[in-house]
Amino acid sequence: MSTYVHGATDTTEPEFPVTFRVPPAFHEIPLIDDVDILVEELRFLAIEVYPEGSNELWFAYVAMQLQAVEDMLAAGVSYAGFCILDIEGQRSTASVTASLIDGGPQVRAVNCEELAAQLAEESPKSEVEVVKLAAGEAAVRITPEAVDLPADMTDSGRPESLTIGKIAVFFPIPGQRQVCLFELSTPCMDDWNLYSELFFNIVNTIEVTGAPGGGAASVPAHDGAVQPAAVSPAVVPEKAAPQPPALELTKKLYWHSSRLLDALALRGRMEQNAQPFTITCDACTAKGLHSSCSAQHDWRIEEIDPAALPAAVQRLSAYLSGGGWSVEEASAGETARPLRAAAGADAPSEIAGYSVSVTEYAAERRLEVRLASPCARSAPAPEGSTFG
Repeated sequence: MSTYVHGATDTTEPEFPVTFRVPPAFHEIPLIDDVDILVEELRFLAIEVYPEGSNELWFAYVAMQLQAVEDMLAAGVSYAGFCILDIEGQRSTASVTASLIDGGPQVRAVNCEELAAQLAEESPKSEVEVVKLAAGEAAVRITPEAVDLPADMTDSGRPESLTIGKIAVFFPIPGQRQVCLFELSTPCMDDWNLYSELFFNIVNTIEVTGAPGGGAASVPAHDGAVQPAAVSPAVVPEKAAPQPPALELTKKLYWHSSRLLDALALRGRMEQNAQPFTITCDACTAKGLHSSCSAQHDWRIEEIDPAALPAAVQRLSAYLSGGGWSVEEASAGETARPLRAAAGADAPSEIAGYSVSVTEYAAERRLEVRLASPCARSAPAPEGSTFG
């Protein structure tokens, strides 16, 4: 994945207040107002997209994109990218843009439900809904747009009508009056499901970097190098500080922990005040994501009878295996014997994505349990949603 962080070229302009990730198949369009540099960057992009092309083709591509870049800069677009895919022998393409909308000084913060209602009123023929992303709620508008193409732009030589699918995601910056607008458009409606899911995954990597600030942090560039990005290190921590999860998720973690405790049926002293807390999962950490995406509940039983441990762990293993979990047990003879279990996407919905790690310390008469909830970024779109 490639990281996008908006770099401010003028200290009087606000920085883009979020980061997000796009797949490496996307080509980024340079949004530069210096024409000489822009032409050179567009030429590099043309060669990247059409490596077997000619100078004439590359020149025509640069000329076409110059106007497009001018229009996007005028519209306040901060990021623009596109992909060209080969799907079952057919050429397919889609584009993604990101921009920042300011609600004005009279608006203190943007309410997502009110925003969705406003979008539905303005576009009664569009599908509008509110979805929960890892970074917070967003309003989504899905609109098919019919475009009439003149005869000189079609393969048939006759005027034709083309349907372009568009998804707009309005993400209100928490506690601020700004809204980040992410848009995807594609003329390849046969591949709509693919692009809808891909776009859902992109916006689900949004991380809020906070209010505009100074300083510079390093983020991966598209070619794997490191380039400076204009964000304040103070608002991009190494890892998010643990916080209590949302009430609904806390209840689910306690529910699962209670079932694990019942299955163990082990006498001993329970640790007091073992509260669930938010975490950033290993997969997201490896991608360079910092904000919380999951939650964890750690608890332990002490002063247990060592002789009762093997039977208790076997009962737990049988409970997990019978409930749709994939169980991995440690070999006998280890000082600390772990039992790990995970519930994949095909598991029952109430456990899908959860993982459990149980470690027995017979010599210390202790058993430790770690329960983790699914990663919010890898979760599919809500059931019944038309997005993702």
